Amino acid sequence: MPCCLRYPELMPDEPATPSDYLKRAQRLHGEGRIDPAIADARAALQYDPDYVPALSYLGTTLITRKLAFPEGLSLLERAKDVAPQDPGVAYSLGWCYEFVAYRLEKLGRTPYRDPLELYELAVSELERCLTLSPEEKLREDAEDLLEATKARIE
Repeated sequence: MPCCLRYPELMPDEPATPSDYLKRAQRLHGEGRIDPAIADARAALQYDPDYVPALSYLGTTLITRKLAFPEGLSLLERAKDVAPQDPGVAYSLGWCYEFVAYRLEKLGRTPYRDPLELYELAVSELERCLTLSPEEKLREDAEDLLEATKARIE
């Protein structure tokens, strides 16, 4: 008899912690099952509303996959409030500010925020990321995106 039938608490697909929910969300995301992944990320935040990895994942996913810009940015801004010294959060927020600004600019309208303001926020967050001593790969990505974003607003 498999251990999971004898010990149901060991069922590998039944999340018990915010981290478990996020791991499953990331697996589902990798399978292209975005809506269930989002639901699991939301479940992680029900357990712990300040769980930074879930805030970052959900914010980024809502922005890039659902184009839910206000909610996604709000979640990333909350992650920044909870973890102001996390260079990964600063990078994600900067990257998403740039992503949203670019999309709004291409639409040719400003439904809720000015693209220029968002580009400036992106620059600020990417510069902040670099002051937080990120790992080499993250530093390189932040520097590249910072350069490209500055070029957009000059």
